[in-house]
Amino acid sequence: MDNATLSRRERKKRLNRRRILEAALRLFETQGVEATTIEAIAEAADVSRGTFYNYFHTKESLLGAIAAEELSDLEERSSNAEDDSFVGRILDLMRALMTDSVAFLQVTRYILLDAMLHPTGAGSPSAHLDAILKPLVLQAQAQGEIRPDLDPAAVTGVLVSVYLGACFRLIADDATVDRATLAGVEATINMLFDGIGGPSFS
Repeated sequence: MDNATLSRRERKKRLNRRRILEAALRLFETQGVEATTIEAIAEAADVSRGTFYNYFHTKESLLGAIAAEELSDLEERSSNAEDDSFVGRILDLMRALMTDSVAFLQVTRYILLDAMLHPTGAGSPSAHLDAILKPLVLQAQAQGEIRPDLDPAAVTGVLVSVYLGACFRLIADDATVDRATLAGVEATINMLFDGIGGPSFS
Protein backbone atom coordinates (compact mmCIF):
# COMPACT_ATOMS: atom_id res chain seq x y z
CA MET A 1 0.00 0.00 0.00
CA ASP A 2 1.46 3.38 -0.99
CA ASN A 3 2.15 6.32 1.31
CA ALA A 4 -0.62 8.41 -0.21
CA THR A 5 -3.20 5.75 0.69
CA LEU A 6 -1.83 5.49 4.22
CA SER A 7 -2.00 9.26 4.52
CA ARG A 8 -5.66 9.32 3.46
CA ARG A 9 -6.46 6.55 5.91
CA GLU A 10 -4.72 8.40 8.74
CA ARG A 11 -6.59 11.60 7.91
CA LYS A 12 -9.90 9.73 7.97
CA LYS A 13 -9.06 8.13 11.32
CA ARG A 14 -8.19 11.50 12.82
CA LEU A 15 -11.36 13.05 11.40
CA ASN A 16 -13.54 10.26 12.83
CA ARG A 17 -11.91 10.56 16.23
CA ARG A 18 -12.36 14.33 16.26
CA ARG A 19 -16.01 14.04 15.25
CA ILE A 20 -16.68 11.53 18.02
CA LEU A 21 -15.04 13.76 20.61
CA GLU A 22 -16.89 16.88 19.45
CA ALA A 23 -20.23 15.05 19.40
CA ALA A 24 -19.62 13.62 22.87
CA LEU A 25 -18.64 17.03 24.22
CA ARG A 26 -21.87 18.61 22.97
CA LEU A 27 -24.08 15.79 24.25
CA PHE A 28 -22.32 15.49 27.61
CA GLU A 29 -22.77 19.21 28.21
CA THR A 30 -26.45 19.32 27.23
CA GLN A 31 -27.64 15.91 28.47
CA GLY A 32 -25.06 14.83 31.03
CA VAL A 33 -22.69 11.88 30.84
CA GLU A 34 -25.09 9.41 32.46
CA ALA A 35 -27.98 10.20 30.10
CA THR A 36 -25.87 10.15 26.94
CA THR A 37 -25.66 6.79 25.19
CA ILE A 38 -22.95 5.48 22.90
CA GLU A 39 -25.60 5.13 20.20
CA ALA A 40 -26.44 8.84 20.50
CA ILE A 41 -22.76 9.82 20.28
CA ALA A 42 -22.20 7.62 17.23
CA GLU A 43 -25.30 9.02 15.52
CA ALA A 44 -24.32 12.63 16.25
CA ALA A 45 -20.80 11.94 14.95
CA ASP A 46 -22.23 10.16 11.87
CA VAL A 47 -20.28 6.97 12.53
CA SER A 48 -21.36 3.42 13.28
CA ARG A 49 -21.33 1.92 16.77
CA GLY A 50 -18.53 -0.38 15.61
CA THR A 51 -16.47 2.59 14.45
CA PHE A 52 -16.96 4.20 17.86
CA TYR A 53 -15.47 1.14 19.55
CA ASN A 54 -12.49 1.29 17.22
CA TYR A 55 -11.49 4.49 19.01
CA PHE A 56 -12.96 4.23 22.53
CA HIS A 57 -13.73 1.20 24.69
CA THR A 58 -16.26 2.96 26.92
CA LYS A 59 -18.27 6.15 27.08
CA GLU A 60 -16.32 7.23 30.15
CA SER A 61 -13.00 6.90 28.35
CA LEU A 62 -14.07 9.89 26.27
CA LEU A 63 -13.67 12.20 29.27
CA GLY A 64 -9.89 11.85 29.45
CA ALA A 65 -9.65 12.09 25.66
CA ILE A 66 -11.69 15.31 25.62
CA ALA A 67 -9.41 16.85 28.27
CA ALA A 68 -6.26 15.71 26.45
CA GLU A 69 -7.51 17.11 23.14
CA GLU A 70 -8.28 20.48 24.70
CA LEU A 71 -4.90 20.68 26.42
CA SER A 72 -3.07 19.64 23.24
CA ASP A 73 -4.85 22.41 21.32
CA LEU A 74 -3.81 24.92 23.99
CA GLU A 75 -0.23 23.63 23.93
CA GLU A 76 -0.05 24.06 20.16
CA ARG A 77 -1.53 27.55 20.45
CA SER A 78 1.06 28.47 23.07
CA SER A 79 3.98 27.10 21.04
CA ASN A 80 2.86 29.12 18.02
CA ALA A 81 2.29 32.35 19.97
CA GLU A 82 4.23 35.39 18.83
CA ASP A 83 4.35 36.91 22.32
CA ASP A 84 7.99 37.23 23.39
CA SER A 85 6.92 37.25 27.03
CA PHE A 86 6.62 33.76 28.49
CA VAL A 87 4.55 35.10 31.37
CA GLY A 88 2.27 36.53 28.70
CA ARG A 89 1.99 33.08 27.15
CA ILE A 90 1.20 31.53 30.51
CA LEU A 91 -1.49 34.11 31.20
CA ASP A 92 -2.98 33.65 27.74
CA LEU A 93 -3.02 29.87 28.18
CA MET A 94 -4.68 30.14 31.59
CA ARG A 95 -7.32 32.55 30.26
CA ALA A 96 -8.07 30.28 27.30
CA LEU A 97 -8.29 27.25 29.58
CA MET A 98 -10.72 28.99 31.93
CA THR A 99 -12.82 30.28 29.02
CA ASP A 100 -13.15 26.79 27.55
CA SER A 101 -13.80 25.23 30.96
CA VAL A 102 -16.60 27.70 31.63
CA ALA A 103 -18.11 27.14 28.18
CA PHE A 104 -18.43 23.43 29.00
CA LEU A 105 -18.68 23.60 32.76
CA GLN A 106 -20.68 20.40 33.24
CA VAL A 107 -18.17 18.41 31.19
CA THR A 108 -15.35 20.01 33.19
CA ARG A 109 -17.04 18.78 36.36
CA TYR A 110 -17.24 15.23 35.02
CA ILE A 111 -13.61 15.30 33.88
CA LEU A 112 -12.32 16.54 37.23
CA LEU A 113 -14.45 14.06 39.16
CA ASP A 114 -13.30 11.20 36.93
CA ALA A 115 -9.67 12.29 37.36
CA MET A 116 -10.06 12.19 41.16
CA LEU A 117 -11.79 8.81 41.18
CA HIS A 118 -9.49 7.22 38.60
CA PRO A 119 -6.08 8.90 38.83
CA THR A 120 -3.76 7.83 36.03
CA GLY A 121 -0.47 9.49 37.00
CA ALA A 122 1.22 11.09 34.02
CA GLY A 123 -1.93 10.71 31.93
CA SER A 124 -4.17 12.77 34.20
CA PRO A 125 -5.42 16.20 33.03
CA SER A 126 -3.60 18.00 35.85
CA ALA A 127 -0.33 16.21 35.01
CA HIS A 128 -0.79 17.10 31.33
CA LEU A 129 -1.38 20.75 32.23
CA ASP A 130 1.65 20.64 34.51
CA ALA A 131 3.78 19.32 31.63
CA ILE A 132 2.62 22.18 29.39
CA LEU A 133 3.18 24.92 31.95
CA LYS A 134 6.54 23.88 33.40
CA PRO A 135 8.63 24.62 30.25
CA LEU A 136 6.97 28.05 30.03
CA VAL A 137 7.82 28.70 33.69
CA LEU A 138 11.45 27.69 33.11
CA GLN A 139 11.70 29.98 30.08
CA ALA A 140 10.08 32.83 32.02
CA GLN A 141 12.68 32.34 34.77
CA ALA A 142 15.48 32.38 32.20
CA GLN A 143 14.18 35.72 30.90
CA GLY A 144 13.87 37.19 34.38
CA GLU A 145 10.06 37.35 34.27
CA ILE A 146 9.71 34.92 37.19
CA ARG A 147 12.06 34.90 40.15
CA PRO A 148 14.87 32.40 39.43
CA ASP A 149 15.17 31.37 43.09
CA LEU A 150 11.75 29.71 43.02
CA ASP A 151 11.34 25.99 42.34
CA PRO A 152 9.78 25.78 38.84
CA ALA A 153 7.87 22.64 39.83
CA ALA A 154 6.35 24.49 42.78
CA VAL A 155 5.41 27.49 40.61
CA THR A 156 3.80 25.18 38.08
CA GLY A 157 1.94 23.37 40.84
CA VAL A 158 0.53 26.65 42.14
CA LEU A 159 -0.65 27.63 38.64
CA VAL A 160 -2.42 24.29 38.24
CA SER A 161 -3.93 24.71 41.71
CA VAL A 162 -5.28 28.16 40.82
CA TYR A 163 -7.06 26.67 37.80
CA LEU A 164 -8.41 23.66 39.68
CA GLY A 165 -9.51 25.79 42.62
CA ALA A 166 -11.38 28.15 40.31
CA CYS A 167 -13.09 25.22 38.58
CA PHE A 168 -14.17 23.64 41.87
CA ARG A 169 -15.67 26.97 42.98
CA LEU A 170 -17.48 27.44 39.68
CA ILE A 171 -19.05 23.99 39.64
CA ALA A 172 -20.37 24.26 43.19
CA ASP A 173 -24.15 24.00 43.35
CA ASP A 174 -24.62 27.63 44.29
CA ALA A 175 -22.01 29.08 41.92
CA THR A 176 -22.94 31.39 39.07
CA VAL A 177 -20.69 32.05 36.11
CA ASP A 178 -20.65 35.69 35.16
CA ARG A 179 -18.16 38.38 34.19
CA ALA A 180 -17.38 39.17 37.83
CA THR A 181 -16.58 35.52 38.56
CA LEU A 182 -14.13 35.31 35.68
CA ALA A 183 -12.62 38.65 36.64
CA GLY A 184 -12.02 37.24 40.11
CA VAL A 185 -10.16 34.26 38.67
CA GLU A 186 -7.97 36.54 36.57
CA ALA A 187 -7.31 38.75 39.59
CA THR A 188 -6.07 35.69 41.49
CA ILE A 189 -3.70 34.81 38.64
CA ASN A 190 -2.41 38.39 38.44
CA MET A 191 -1.91 38.47 42.22
CA LEU A 192 0.13 35.30 41.94
CA PHE A 193 2.41 36.84 39.34
CA ASP A 194 2.78 40.00 41.40
CA GLY A 195 4.36 37.78 44.03
CA ILE A 196 6.54 35.57 41.83
CA GLY A 197 7.49 38.07 39.15
CA GLY A 198 11.16 38.72 38.48
CA PRO A 199 12.84 42.02 37.52
CA SER A 200 11.64 41.76 33.90
CA PHE A 201 7.99 41.28 34.87
CA SER A 202 5.84 44.36 35.08
